[in-house]
Amino acid sequence: MNSPFSVPIIYPLVSAGLVLALIFFDFITRTDTDYFQRRVFLVSLIVIFADIVFSTANTFFNGMNGQAVHVILYITNSLYFVFQYLSYYMAVLYIDYMVNKNINRAKVFIWIIIGVISAVLVFLLFNLPYGFCFSISGENLFVKGRQFIVPFVFGYGAIILAAVDLITSVKFIKGNQLYVIALFAILIGAGAGFDFFFKTNYVIWNCFTGALLYCYFTILRSDTTTDRVTGIGNRASFNEFINQINHTSKKQSYAMALFDINGLKAINDKLGMEHGDYALLDLADILSKCTRQSDFIARIGPDEFIVAIKAKFDIEKLLLRFLRMMETYNQTTERDFKLSVSYGYDTYTSHTDQSTEEFLTRLNTLVFRHKSDQKEVASHE
Repeated sequence: MNSPFSVPIIYPLVSAGLVLALIFFDFITRTDTDYFQRRVFLVSLIVIFADIVFSTANTFFNGMNGQAVHVILYITNSLYFVFQYLSYYMAVLYIDYMVNKNINRAKVFIWIIIGVISAVLVFLLFNLPYGFCFSISGENLFVKGRQFIVPFVFGYGAIILAAVDLITSVKFIKGNQLYVIALFAILIGAGAGFDFFFKTNYVIWNCFTGALLYCYFTILRSDTTTDRVTGIGNRASFNEFINQINHTSKKQSYAMALFDINGLKAINDKLGMEHGDYALLDLADILSKCTRQSDFIARIGPDEFIVAIKAKFDIEKLLLRFLRMMETYNQTTERDFKLSVSYGYDTYTSHTDQSTEEFLTRLNTLVFRHKSDQKEVASHE
């Protein structure tokens, strides 16, 4: 017969599972987000949902009579450990990719995860005949073994991996990402601590679900402010950036440069849209490399990019770095095209008579003037 406490304990597990299922079925239909990030997030949802299922099964069958129940409890408890630690490592993988946006780096993490989970599986297989980690008593109750602490070492490995990852990625972490990381750490730490001290196994999953729910809304928000081709900000993010400047009480000045790719339509028509996307990606990469983490970059038009830096910093030095990188790119690229860019720059100051639209019109005029100068120089060569 079930423990009198088993059914009430199942309720929070079921509610957490339902929330995860709803997020999964809503998110799986989205195609307007980062493909790799979407896959990592969906796999994380599946892993955590699976662990909630096995945790629920353990709670439900614990103490029931029957040889079949005895076997089921060995299987469900073993799988519970496997998916529990896999969920921790998937969280680290998700955060790493969210911060670095580097698929090759993420693949290294995937191999680390495969190695750790393989070790967990081997450990649990050896546990079945010997029971040094856990066993199921004749009354079909879960019994901790002498080496019960060993599986937790695998979980602590995720903490160490996360710490190393954050140290090596600290310069890439943005403010909103820091909130997500902090929330993960606080919620999962609180849930794991509660379960450890009060000998439960369900609080962690409600905390994990809360953290993933926050991540879900973060993804939805970032999708509305992120350019799908380049991964940098879009026009909506620029509008948000400008609104933040204009709504501060103090007057602020930013030096802004507008960049326009010359001949993007010709690249699309001659080589195909895929090569046009390469041009956009490469320019976004160059701009990212010659700016600081605190600078603002966005693609605000089909072939237009804008960079904003604090006015106290020298925009002309940034442009010199940009031009050197452009020259190196065109000398070394294996693309079937060369990148050519026209630009214009000026200083935007909040709380003045000049509107944002007027300022952008001014920048477009400067870009057009630069483009005309380039054509004139080319005609005399």
